[in-house]
Amino acid sequence: MPSTVARRTPALVLVLLAVPLLAGSQCAFFFSSGTSSGERDKEEQVVVVANGNFGAAPVAGIGYSSGSVSGVTGSNGEFEYEMDQPIQFSIGDIPLGRAVSGKAVITPQDLVPEGASATTAAINIDRLLQSLDADQADDAITIPASVRAKAVRSNDTLASAIEYLDFADDAAFANAASQLVTVLTDDYPFTGVLVDAQSAREAAIKSM
Repeated sequence: MPSTVARRTPALVLVLLAVPLLAGSQCAFFFSSGTSSGERDKEEQVVVVANGNFGAAPVAGIGYSSGSVSGVTGSNGEFEYEMDQPIQFSIGDIPLGRAVSGKAVITPQDLVPEGASATTAAINIDRLLQSLDADQADDAITIPASVRAKAVRSNDTLASAIEYLDFADDAAFANAASQLVTVLTDDYPFTGVLVDAQSAREAAIKSM
């Protein structure tokens, strides 16, 4: 353990160095913490960040968080994750399944314990994503910032629906998700409805 100084106030300093590793999708970021008076005692931490994509067909606009890394998936579903840290996907305050280990491609079936595309929870995650797609002209899914902003527990209209949304329970999911879709898509140029399970399954298979 490095020595410490009494009444020391650690300051986190990001050393502006991003070193690509052998795999082109990884970067190592070096952090050092020391005192403002310039003592030499420092703690160094290496954070390795890798890239991945969400969805067999791209899903843009969902939030993600992994260790010290967080953001929103890009137009091709791209995200970053901290190596050796789980990654959690979400829409506002709605978690999309469980946190999982990062990898090159993550799909809804990875976010449920059984890990199969036919699993009820995986299909229901697909249903919610497809129902909130703001641009239905192509196979990609786009979740706009307005949806993420409204999908929060502090939104009294949706607090109960967010609380009781259960991807593994068809009945509970349908009740909560229908309300979520109605409110979250109220500014879309079309009337948003909850996609049924069969249609969601067929769309997911088509995108593979």
